[in-house]
Amino acid sequence: MRLITWNCRGLGNGLAIRGLLDVQKQEAPDILFLAETKHDGKWMEWLKWKLGMTNMVTVDSEGLRGGLALFWRRGVEVQLKSFSKYHIDCVLTEDDGLQWRFTSIYGESKSEGKDNTWKTLRSLKYKSELPWLCSGDFNEILFSYEKEGGPPRAELNMQKFRHALEDCGLHDLGFVGDPFTWRNNHHMAAKFVKERLDRAVANCAWRCIFPLVKITNGDPRHSDHRPIIIDVGSRGRREWCGQVEILPKFEAKWLQEDECEDRVMAAWRRAMEEGCNTMVEV
Repeated sequence: MRLITWNCRGLGNGLAIRGLLDVQKQEAPDILFLAETKHDGKWMEWLKWKLGMTNMVTVDSEGLRGGLALFWRRGVEVQLKSFSKYHIDCVLTEDDGLQWRFTSIYGESKSEGKDNTWKTLRSLKYKSELPWLCSGDFNEILFSYEKEGGPPRAELNMQKFRHALEDCGLHDLGFVGDPFTWRNNHHMAAKFVKERLDRAVANCAWRCIFPLVKITNGDPRHSDHRPIIIDVGSRGRREWCGQVEILPKFEAKWLQEDECEDRVMAAWRRAMEEGCNTMVEV
């Protein structure tokens, strides 16, 4: 199965529509999530048929701000669970009956509103015990090295994002491609900024089922964000799930972050104490 999450930065012109149709043609996703559609459900109904994806859930934009849409092709079983201006949460059922959860995210961009995103994420955590994949534009970075240019990100904001993922048991799935998923495309080099605002994360139960998952930061086309392309890969042995935890790849540079060393090492120790069979790369 292939999923794509993309902040498409509006669909109000021909260039944007052509870019989206090009993504659909080249990547052929089973599920497609769009953030910042800047349209209501009625307009998105037209786009659904244009994309050739027969199913859709939308969250209307607020004027020219926001707007979410989740599309899926015929034959994919999706059950909507909840939605808000920050997310669409659903359960996917595989042909053999296996169920797992997919939550698409569009995080608050303003510093004073970011806590709303993390509150939403934490509330979602307690709504289901299913294997959980979460992807989208979180509008925040985890560490300072995920940004180049402009003023540094506030350490407190990055810390709150790290804590939210930790509280939800969600681990970054890594990526292939350009490490920066957003850029402001400013014509002046001194004001050019790029950041990793978009990513895919999952809990250990999901990663156990899909150990070969591949995340690609795709071509941004018309948008200032890169689409996150998720190929779930072959499934692992189902009977292992809940017994084996695969930890994220450990990077030594994490320890350079303020207040990060104790938290990272504590997480590793806790996982080992819980009996997870794991390989940690340094």
